[in-house]
Amino acid sequence: MTICYFGDYNSEYSRTKIILKGLALHGVKVLHVNVRGKKGVGLFWELYQKHKELKEHYDVLFIGVGDSRLTPLLAHMIARAPVLWEPLFSIYDNWVFDRKLASPHSLKALWYWFIDWLDCKVSDLIILDTKANAEYFHHEFGVPMKKLNWIYIGADDETFIPQKVVSKNDVFEVEFHGKYIPVQGPEVIVRGAKALQEHGAHVHFTMIGSGQEGKRAQLLAHELQVKNITFLPFMPIEEVTKYVAAADVCIGLIGDVPRVARAIPNKLYEAAAMGKPSINADTPALRELFTPGNDVIAIPQGDHNALAAVIADLMQHPQKAKDIGTAARETYLKWGTNKEVGKQTLTALEGLVGRKIDCK
Repeated sequence: MTICYFGDYNSEYSRTKIILKGLALHGVKVLHVNVRGKKGVGLFWELYQKHKELKEHYDVLFIGVGDSRLTPLLAHMIARAPVLWEPLFSIYDNWVFDRKLASPHSLKALWYWFIDWLDCKVSDLIILDTKANAEYFHHEFGVPMKKLNWIYIGADDETFIPQKVVSKNDVFEVEFHGKYIPVQGPEVIVRGAKALQEHGAHVHFTMIGSGQEGKRAQLLAHELQVKNITFLPFMPIEEVTKYVAAADVCIGLIGDVPRVARAIPNKLYEAAAMGKPSINADTPALRELFTPGNDVIAIPQGDHNALAAVIADLMQHPQKAKDIGTAARETYLKWGTNKEVGKQTLTALEGLVGRKIDCK
């Protein structure tokens, strides 16, 4: 089996890296047609030129997660094999309802919707990250379920490995890393930290990253005089693992936007891979793999008081946190390793080409 991995994808992006490593573990040959740093006509022309030499040498053209949303149209025009597209999320949902950068009834919102619809129309198979997200594409854009599949995101098991941590003081450590977008709920975290501070809890939050809501979160912390948060900038993921390892609990997605209900975040898999418990919004997507109270802690979306309450409970019952982290790792080993994500991808490819693929 040979696939052409196509588009302006970033091979170092965690989702892409895990899929590529997983496919390699199953003996799938990957030919790369990758162009970075260009947009529009320049991007498409260079992709077209690079593709010409390979167009007879692969079984599936796989469009990886990238910035350009018209790549599926180009692939549809030039590929001589089935086209698989991995959008990861809807730009219509992301820009209009998550980040709220366009009004739902604006021409810009209509354009985003049309682009998502068109990309689905010209693709032979669309890969998403959860069943809930696939069902959203089915209902919102009218995509037949037979054209939809889901591959869980997972975490790179070569990077996220359980670590022994030297015993620390009696301060309970909470860790978050991300791009500070509304779906992640950075304001909810700040308000939760404030609630715990007011009750005198010995707890400290480390928030790593930056993004749309980053300055707003720091300004809110300043206005509320929150003293138990340390804000750190983006750092290499290998550095992030040290903070995850030192945490008593990690935070996934807890924002109050629709997209939360359809996603299981990278950071939840990453914490689980390291045997750490996570707090996440209680959603249909979460329950596809995880069971609240067993291998994850679940709270209502956007509820900072619930966030503070579950952290206070874990502080009172440290063994509970450890047990949930242990169970989370078992769930990760079943669904989220590089090899397992590769297996899920392979199954999708087999369905697309209509035959069984020999694996290592």
